[in-house]
Amino acid sequence: MNEENVKLAKIRKSSSIGKKVSIALCIVCTVGCVLAMIAGISLISAADRFEPQFVEAVESGQISSSGNSIGSVKLVNIQGIDPSDWHSDIPAMQKALDEHPYSIIYGIYLIMISLAIAVAAVMMKLLSSVFSMIEKENTPFTDRVIRRVTVVMIVISGFLLMTAGAALGLLSGVATWVIYTVMDYGKTLQIQSDETL
Repeated sequence: MNEENVKLAKIRKSSSIGKKVSIALCIVCTVGCVLAMIAGISLISAADRFEPQFVEAVESGQISSSGNSIGSVKLVNIQGIDPSDWHSDIPAMQKALDEHPYSIIYGIYLIMISLAIAVAAVMMKLLSSVFSMIEKENTPFTDRVIRRVTVVMIVISGFLLMTAGAALGLLSGVATWVIYTVMDYGKTLQIQSDETL
């Protein structure tokens, strides 16, 4: 086996492993999404049952509530979850917030988490398709792979911009531009190499 075939075999093996890992992570994200969605809907629909437990936990100090955190949410610095700050113009929603603030807020929070995890699952699926393309085409420097990698990076940049803030979103956007430029340059070099052979 010559040196080029050894390199191609390594690329295929690495792509195969990357595809399997991203598929496994996609499955984990999908399960997490479903569980968070079910838990959020359960908290909202059974607020009468869960609210006394939340109130007891807050009163005993097991769950703390402040202007920028509620419970362990402060560990990931998600702001704006203070039951006294939530209001609605819809009378039925306001009544639910008045009677069961913790159950409603935690339920909404879990549903929002499930949506974020769903985006992560989609990104993992897109990544697995990139690895699959590289595995089949033996090179990452094709138009299809470059487009797919660019789409994945743009989605990640947008996700970071909306969740982690402008600084990380812009940094990821610049990284997307750099990766696109490097891959386009690699494609050009590969075309030149193929033409000289």
